[in-house]
Amino acid sequence: MNNKGKKITMITILVGFMVLGIQTGSALPKEFSAQPAATAGWLYVGGGGSGNYSTIQSAIDASSNGDTVFVYAGTYPENIIIGTTITLLGENKNTTIISGNSAAATVNITTKGIILKGFTIRNDGSQNGIYTSTSSHQFMNDIFTMTSHGIYLFYSSENIMTDCLFHDNTHTGIYMQVGANNTISNNEFFNNTGEGMYLTGCGATHIERNSIHENGIGIHGLEVTGIIISNDTIVSNGWGIRFDGMFTVHSNFNTISYDMIDDNTEGGIHIEHSQFNLIEFNEIKGNGRGIDFAYTGLNTISNNNISSSTVVEIMLTYSLGDHVTKNNIDNTQQSLVLLQITAGFSSASGNWWGSAQWPLRRVRPIIGWVLITPWLKSPLTMTVGPQ
Repeated sequence: MNNKGKKITMITILVGFMVLGIQTGSALPKEFSAQPAATAGWLYVGGGGSGNYSTIQSAIDASSNGDTVFVYAGTYPENIIIGTTITLLGENKNTTIISGNSAAATVNITTKGIILKGFTIRNDGSQNGIYTSTSSHQFMNDIFTMTSHGIYLFYSSENIMTDCLFHDNTHTGIYMQVGANNTISNNEFFNNTGEGMYLTGCGATHIERNSIHENGIGIHGLEVTGIIISNDTIVSNGWGIRFDGMFTVHSNFNTISYDMIDDNTEGGIHIEHSQFNLIEFNEIKGNGRGIDFAYTGLNTISNNNISSSTVVEIMLTYSLGDHVTKNNIDNTQQSLVLLQITAGFSSASGNWWGSAQWPLRRVRPIIGWVLITPWLKSPLTMTVGPQ
């Protein structure tokens, strides 16, 4: 047999083995098996293209899990319900507007894992902007205005709220009732009648790099645990930060660090009926009261610059064992009391009190005592506020 014949024979044999392998399902490696094509697609609302949906709800109703619903700029007078796991994407957050009317929420989410980005969400001020009792959502680059609560999370965890604007809402920007592992970052909150954000029964929430100003209360927590408030600018509110509790309800093990907490008319930080909270490396300046504790114990105030309050820098009422150390505590009003304790005891050694002289005249114990020795003879040099 010549070489040409041999080659033809070998090719024939190889083709035979391949055919046999395909028939028996054993010759091709599994990684070469055909895979189903992805089914996720895009649906469009508004605009001038053929096949576009005229309402957001009709596109959502036609969507499947994994789809993206893209909404062109315009005002959509709808209250929508999202029951499939989709990305709802607006063309431009300033001009793509969902304007709710008579329902409890402009956007009601009933499934997990929604991404909502690029919208203004508003109504008449009596409804929530977004309401959900499910988890794992992302709200990004949105505006929430003229709602009751911009976002209302009820028993909802593992959500991300970032690069959003919350303003002129009749109650709060974000209301969170029982949830954990939520992140609120790089947002702006202003002119909200109640709070920028309110958390009750929540844990393990990261609040970082937000601008929070001109609200009734900047950040308000009730029975919260493991909250981290860091690198925020919290200025010109009624209260900057409040952690509240009652005799059987406490806000414990929270951290407030590297924040600017300035010019809040009532006070910078108020903590009540709570323990084991850490306040460190903050600028706390020009508030009514710098730090105000009531019915507390075993909290730590350390490495802060606390100055220029109009009433008092630190006020402790029924404080049992709170620890104040390594702070610069000062006020240009030389007659102003810097620390006042009422009916309790506290340790406040190792602080700078605005003078190298004996600081007792600037500390006022009322039915209690506070340890102030030794004190620093010069101010600490430290980095405080957002980094």
